[in-house]
Order: sequence, then C-alpha cells, then structure tokens
Amino acid sequence: MEAASTSGVGSRRPWAERHEHLLDTAEQLFFERGFAAVSLGDIAQAAGVTKPIAYRHFTTKDGAYLACARRAQADFTQTLIQRVDPTLTVRDQFATAADVFFELLETHPERWELIYGSAAVLPAESREELSALRLDNIETTYALITKDHPDVPKLFAEGLSHAMSGAAERLGHWWQSRPDLDRQHMIDIYVEIFYAAVAPYLDSPPSTDKR
Repeated sequence: MEAASTSGVGSRRPWAERHEHLLDTAEQLFFERGFAAVSLGDIAQAAGVTKPIAYRHFTTKDGAYLACARRAQADFTQTLIQRVDPTLTVRDQFATAADVFFELLETHPERWELIYGSAAVLPAESREELSALRLDNIETTYALITKDHPDVPKLFAEGLSHAMSGAAERLGHWWQSRPDLDRQHMIDIYVEIFYAAVAPYLDSPPSTDKR
C-alpha cells in the first residue's frame, strides 16, 4: 500500500488510477523535454507524488518510457482491430488502417513519438523491447491481411506487412515536415502505394505458393 503524505503529495489513490496518472505525466514530459532531460524525480514532481512512489511504479526512467510505449501500442492495436471492418473493400480497409495510424500522430503526437521516435537514447535492452513493440504492429497487419485474404502468398503477406509498417512510419515523419498536408492526403498516398501492391493478388487465381 502506498503511504499518504501529510502535505497532500502522494495522497492515497487506487494503484491503477495513480499508474495511469503517472503514465500520462511521463508521456507528456518525454514528449516536451526529450528522454535525456527527464528523470524519475521530474515525473514524480510533475505528477504530485513522492519519488519513492514513482520508483515503485517504474523502477527506472527506462521503465517509465517503456511502460508509456506499451500503453500507447496496446491502445493503437485495439483501435486498429476494432475499426478495420473485414466486410469493406481492401482499399477501404487500407484507408481505415492508415486513418488509425495518422490519427494517432495528429491527435496524440506524444504517443506516436514514444513508439516511432528515435530509440537511440535508450540502453540496448530497452531498445530491443521497443523494437518488439513495433513488431506487434507488423504482426497485427499480417494477421489482418491473411485472415481476410487467404489466397495472398504468405511470404508476400509477411513482406508486405513489414513494408506497410515501415512506410507508414516514414510517411509520418515526412508529414511532420509538411504542415500543408492534411490527414486525408496522407491516407490517400498510403493507400495508393499499397493497394497497387496487393491488387493483383485479389483479382488473380489463388497462388499455389503459400510460403
């Protein structure tokens, strides 16, 4: 149990509620200042709790960063699965997936940066975990492609999933330098690139190569 503070800092709150508050605070600080300029003490102070409480929730600053990234990734994946409707055309499914991705960047840039910003500031073991989180997006994309379109060769679907994730990330960075473009521009560009890649498999007879 977390002890209450007589000053009001660190007053009793349910663990899950406080954890969410700490994540919100850490997320914003990492976005505003950058990873190197933030300490667990900064997170604690901004969240209005004592430093031991912040350590109890995250152990290290790396742990705080990764906890924020895990939450952002889980929310993104859940939204993607909920909004991609398998009854839509392939083009519309691609557009929906792109919309979810670019909506994250537009409405929660701090969360987008957690997942897709530079991981070079993190220690090697933390970089590996962040890379694994990014792979979750690729695996979700692969599952969506192969579930709804089983005739797409598996090897092609795997490569396409990596390409779609990588291209979305780079387009996101490009969009940050092009404020003249709106979200629909980015969706249209993304869809045209990848629908052209997969369209031949939708209209051709099933492939015998299922690798």
